[in-house]
Amino acid sequence: MPQAAFRGGLVFSGDNGMNVTLITSTPDPPMVEVHLSDAPVECECAGDVIADVNRLGNWIRGLEMLGTAGFSLERALAPFNPKLRVASVRSPQAEQAVTYDGEADAGFLYLPYASPASVERDPMLLEYSLSIEDESAAFGLSADKGLVFVRFRVPASMSLEAFLQLFGSPQFHR
Repeated sequence: MPQAAFRGGLVFSGDNGMNVTLITSTPDPPMVEVHLSDAPVECECAGDVIADVNRLGNWIRGLEMLGTAGFSLERALAPFNPKLRVASVRSPQAEQAVTYDGEADAGFLYLPYASPASVERDPMLLEYSLSIEDESAAFGLSADKGLVFVRFRVPASMSLEAFLQLFGSPQFHR
């Protein structure tokens, strides 16, 4: 996949204070990259990701990642100390968290978004409306096969600005 010029985005720390996450995007084609580590990328593998969206077209919660034959999702998520249950993650979450389900070989990267104050103003912000899926998302892996980034396409019919709004707009982080 050709490298697109990604523009700057939201930066925040993970739950252990060591993982720094950067969300960037490019409009043509509409893509989002969630950069999770400063480690050099040793290889890129294709995989399947799903993002949930609310009625306004805002990306909510985080990113579901499904295991593939190309790499071990469990190994890729290990550096993030995955939790076993979704119940251990708050909504809206204030910090990054990762869960992994070995039986389903699926992980979920929960990202901070939508402050509690913004949810009080509009509780519908958290309400799921639809999912978008990219079955050919790029997973950047380090030499030890840890996850460095996930890059996925956003449907051209969606506004990239609206899609990222809950993650990057200061009005939602007060």
